[in-house]
Amino acid sequence: MTKRGYARIISFALAVILSLSAFAIIGTVKARQYRNRLELSYQYSLNELSEALDSLETNLTKSVYASTPDMLGTISKDLYSDCSRARGCLTRLPAEQMELGNAYKFISQAADYANYLSTKLANGEEISDEEHKSLLTLLDYAARLKGDISSMVDICNSGGKILSSGVKNTDNFTLNPVSDSFSNAGQAFKDYPTLLYDGPFADAVLNREAQMIKNSEEITKEDARDIAANALGRRADELTFSGDDDGRIPCYVFTCSQQNIGVTKKGGYIAFILYSGRIAQTSVTEENAVNIAKKYLESIGYYDMSETYYMQDKNILTVNFAYEKDGITYYSDLIKVGVSMKDGSVVSLEAKGYLTNHTERNGFTEDSDAETLSGGLSPYLDVLNTKKCVIPLENGSECDCFEYHCKSRDTSEEVLIYVNAHTGQEENILLLLYSDGGTLTK
Repeated sequence: MTKRGYARIISFALAVILSLSAFAIIGTVKARQYRNRLELSYQYSLNELSEALDSLETNLTKSVYASTPDMLGTISKDLYSDCSRARGCLTRLPAEQMELGNAYKFISQAADYANYLSTKLANGEEISDEEHKSLLTLLDYAARLKGDISSMVDICNSGGKILSSGVKNTDNFTLNPVSDSFSNAGQAFKDYPTLLYDGPFADAVLNREAQMIKNSEEITKEDARDIAANALGRRADELTFSGDDDGRIPCYVFTCSQQNIGVTKKGGYIAFILYSGRIAQTSVTEENAVNIAKKYLESIGYYDMSETYYMQDKNILTVNFAYEKDGITYYSDLIKVGVSMKDGSVVSLEAKGYLTNHTERNGFTEDSDAETLSGGLSPYLDVLNTKKCVIPLENGSECDCFEYHCKSRDTSEEVLIYVNAHTGQEENILLLLYSDGGTLTK
């Protein structure tokens, strides 16, 4: 064979090797891209599962304190939705390999059991002590599962990976968080009937006309600038017009330093103040911050607002206010105010709830007194105090209620029970969350 022939063979072999190498590299890159996409999909599902389980635990806790068929039925709707969402997330994870099979079975039972109790109450029967204990057991499993999944999320958020056998952190330690103990939950509730709930889900009224401004006159952009400047304690020439917000509550929007402020085109009310800065320290007390927020609302035309709960985060105290008149709290009319804990300045505000719902009412009427209606509360709760209030319903209407601030005899957890002042039915249940940052409801 000639030298030219050898050269051709070698060239051909090199070409084949290079081609195979290129295919291998491309294949490796594509495989890596596929694994990355799969990992992102897993982590998204895991985060969504964590959120669903948080809601599931909240609604199970509420079911422990519910004592009427309507209230438990409403909670059952939410539980069914939570469980459906959680099951959907599990189907997108390597559930069996990660030992999540028993968790799937447990989640499938949670809403069914609440439905069983709801149906029992609707038939005029009472929930027995044994069934109440079973519900507490179910809640305990839910809290445990939520904690385990939260651990997985924390590891993934810190750079960990989801494998077929579990979650591996950056130190290559594999965590198998969900134990076989969830199989016990299935055994504990196997004797109760499985009831499928397919009732409709009520949609909140999202596009309701803003009651506060619907009959107000429209103001000019120049007038809105003056109103915004006054609210921010600045000169009008310091504000820059950012544009029109043509949403459900149309506003003129202005920018000044690290704040955006919206003034309603009708009526000239402050609809929102957004803050994009950071606050480095705390030197104002929470009591002073609450008082500052209340006086600020009065200075911009929001009167008779009573603080309900507050939360401190990143050195900003956010105070929730509700309209109050003649000893009645109107929870539809809400405003949130953010106060800097560094110097006591108001840095943020959200008043769209108030602008949407505030209107003149006919007061509070009742067909039975608070003491009488309290007899229908769960026997596992002790009432700490009571007040009159009006709460919003999902269909957009409002309801006169007695608010019972209660404490659980089982867990010492505090809850708010809202009982219809006319029918005696439970309309809502909120869990009180206490922390170093303040108090919120859930």
